[in-house]
Amino acid sequence: MKKFFLLLAGVTMVASSAMAQMSLVKEAEKMVGSNDPAALAAALEKLEPATTNPESMNNAQTWYTAGRLAFKLFDQMQAMKAVGQDGGMITSDMMGEALNSGFEAMFKALPLDSVKETNKDGSFKLDKNGMPKIKTKYSKDIIAALIPHIADMGNLGNTYLNAAQNSQKVEDWANAAKAYGNYCDVVTSPFAKAQNISLPDSAIAELKFFQGYAFYNAKDFNNAYPALAQACKLGYTENQVDAYATSALANIVQGFLDKKDYASAYNYIDAAIARDGDNATLYDMKGFTIELDKGIDAAIPFYQKAIEADANYAQGYYDLGRCYYQQAQNIIDENPNATNAQLKERLVPIYNKALPMLEKSGQLNADDAQKAQRVIDDIKYKMELLGVK
Repeated sequence: MKKFFLLLAGVTMVASSAMAQMSLVKEAEKMVGSNDPAALAAALEKLEPATTNPESMNNAQTWYTAGRLAFKLFDQMQAMKAVGQDGGMITSDMMGEALNSGFEAMFKALPLDSVKETNKDGSFKLDKNGMPKIKTKYSKDIIAALIPHIADMGNLGNTYLNAAQNSQKVEDWANAAKAYGNYCDVVTSPFAKAQNISLPDSAIAELKFFQGYAFYNAKDFNNAYPALAQACKLGYTENQVDAYATSALANIVQGFLDKKDYASAYNYIDAAIARDGDNATLYDMKGFTIELDKGIDAAIPFYQKAIEADANYAQGYYDLGRCYYQQAQNIIDENPNATNAQLKERLVPIYNKALPMLEKSGQLNADDAQKAQRVIDDIKYKMELLGVK
């Protein structure tokens, strides 16, 4: 008997907790009609526990209410600022935070607002195809709230981007990336297409570039690379997008190499090569990864692929020449008692392969000429010792 009552008490406590959270939602909902930004902001703050509590965070009403409050707050701040009634107190950051919060809340609400209809016995009601019937309660209103704010979100991305380019602050770059990401999400959503407000791929590609560019400048390479890669995939070719994408990837790969997580590095590089098989830098990147993992002999074929992909790729020539030089050095190190005559037959053919690679590297890139020349000078010195002029 005691055990039964304990279980019952537990159920009652859970139910009370759920009721308490949803009570917060209902209280906050009453404030949507307010025109006071301070009151709206306070309601949003009061609602926050319901957005993180397991009993209410998966309820569409919770997020729909949060979205309504955030959008109303943005609208009121925008209206006050437009007529100079804000006393200079309302900032772009405040408005941006409200607008982003509104979009994110509404996008969380949409997938939660799909409930399977049930019969009295708890079984699912079925449609004519034998699938459970789905009903929604807030979706039409969510979409109606999102649509008039789509242009605002696009403008917000541009505002943050301009601010970031002037300030170079990480938070401004991050806010720009978030705004462009939210804008892309809404204009590529099924409801946008249904409302004929979606954008062509060329416009989406440009937005993904700016999102990736903002992430890149915020040093968030894990998010920068997929956005930039998506821009490339959609046909975007402006603003050195390939260079940014490759650099973001290189930073991600370097993080894996620092941890000697070669498998993850290969996964990223191979996926990039599958998308862009003519990119010399990607083959060079794979060669470098393999060199660290398996040694120079295994890496050389990928450095060769790099210069095959781009005959003017200086780094590929340098890495190839450097590896040939190291092959020769390994022979010297492994045969400390060999005479010059014994070494000559093995070393000279390798040096003859290394020299044109290093010379080409210096010709193509003046910045690399000095380091290439140091290796060239050492090769020529050793060839003189071998009796080769």
